[in-house]
Amino acid sequence: MNSHLKTVYEPKLVKPLLVIEISGPSDPPGIAARMLIERSSAKPFAEYYSQNFPDHVIVTEDGTCRLPRYEFYESTRSKPNLLVACSDEGIFLDDPEGGYDVMENIIQISSKHRASTIILIDNIQAEPENLIYVAATSKRLAGRLKTPDVNFLADTWLAGPAGILLGLCRLRSIDGLGIFINQTFEDTNERKAEASLNLIQNLFKVKYA
Repeated sequence: MNSHLKTVYEPKLVKPLLVIEISGPSDPPGIAARMLIERSSAKPFAEYYSQNFPDHVIVTEDGTCRLPRYEFYESTRSKPNLLVACSDEGIFLDDPEGGYDVMENIIQISSKHRASTIILIDNIQAEPENLIYVAATSKRLAGRLKTPDVNFLADTWLAGPAGILLGLCRLRSIDGLGIFINQTFEDTNERKAEASLNLIQNLFKVKYA
C-alpha cells in the first residue's frame, strides 16, 4: 500500500476552503481544526492512509485497532463551504520523499473537491512576543493579510510537511496560506487555537449555520 483513500460518501461542495492541521490533536493546530469541525457541524466523509505514516496501529477505546490516518470532514452548512483534515497523534513525516508523497495526495484530494484555498495550521518556534505568523503563496493573498495583528515570516525557510505543502501550492498556482502558532508565546492552547480560527474567519468571512 502506497496510500489509500477510504471514502464514505462524496460531498457536494462549492469552492470550499481546505483547512489542514499538521501537528496532531493535542497541540493548538489540532485543537483549532477540531473546534472548526464542531462550529461548522462538519461530518467525516473520508479517511486517508499512507505507508509513510508510522509503523504502528492505534488501539481505540473499544479495544479495536486501526492504522494511523488523516480524517477528512466536510461542511456545506458553512459559508464558504469547508473541508477540514485532522491527523492522528504521532504522524511525523521526517522523510522528504514521504512528505512529498503525502502532501501531493492532500493536494489531489483538495483539487478533486475544487477547493479555492488550502490553509495549513502548524506550530513554530519564534520570538515570544508574537502569537501568530503567516506565509502565503501569492502577493495577492499576502496583501489581504496586512493587518496589525498579523506577523509575516520573512527571510527564512520552512522545513517538513508545512514547507512542502506550501511549496507545492506555489508550484501549481494554488492559493495556499500557512498559519503558524508560536509555541513560545505564553497562553493556553485553547486561546492559541482560537486566535488562528479568528484569522481564518476574518480573512475569508466564514459564517456558520
